[in-house]
Amino acid sequence: MSGAWDIATASSLGTGVAKTTINGGANLTKPTQAVNLVETVPYTVSSGAYTAGESIALTAYLDSFSVDLLPKRMIVPPVQAGLGTLINIVAPILEAYECNTGLQEGATSQFIVSGQAQVANTVAPLMGMALHYSTTPPNRPEHFYHKPDDESSFTTATTNAGNDFTINDGMWLEDMYVSVFAGTPTVSQSISGYGTFSSNDFGNSLPLKVPMQPGACGLAGTMTPGNLQLASYHNTHMPMKTSCKISTSFTNDITQSATTRFIMGVGYTKQD
Repeated sequence: MSGAWDIATASSLGTGVAKTTINGGANLTKPTQAVNLVETVPYTVSSGAYTAGESIALTAYLDSFSVDLLPKRMIVPPVQAGLGTLINIVAPILEAYECNTGLQEGATSQFIVSGQAQVANTVAPLMGMALHYSTTPPNRPEHFYHKPDDESSFTTATTNAGNDFTINDGMWLEDMYVSVFAGTPTVSQSISGYGTFSSNDFGNSLPLKVPMQPGACGLAGTMTPGNLQLASYHNTHMPMKTSCKISTSFTNDITQSATTRFIMGVGYTKQD
């Protein structure tokens, strides 16, 4: 076996919420000898000065016209907002998303790598993506990723309904992601809670309730509710019907003075 890493270069996503192709707007061609896309690692940063009260919350997309590939929609760990003219930014640990996508040896197949902001930013965020290839075919089921189109918001310490999404032709829900990000945070108001995934189309009634990575706020006028790592949970193996509508909700532990947002997504496989 030989492995390789390639980069879809970091590119501006603009200040709005439109889906934007990265890698300078060009497709990324796979190595001809690669027969397995093992995993991807998106990464993000602001293209300039961070703006107080504006978190960076992105979705990464992996599409292709030349690979038999369902689009993968991956929640990127958010960069939390802070207060004041000087804010301490905590860049989250990078998250790897298992793919195990079989590729044709000798082909020059191309991937379309894109990013999209969940909320607008005054200064455009940049997003790049690393792709891990192998010359050994996949020995695990391919992972796909899906999520709602839009985020949901909350302030009170209650259970808040999120948006639904539907997975078609899936068999097992394997991965769960809970992303929560602040608008303008309030001093001493940390962010804590848990997300719930529910569906009448799951194969059993076992609960899927998972905590977010808490964001701890401090005192004074310049602070950031640091988010060290996206909350992600794996090897769930929840069976799903052929068409599975999944509802999301977030139970907030601490009332927030300013609007706070959340979005949740899953990884799934089609077979054992």
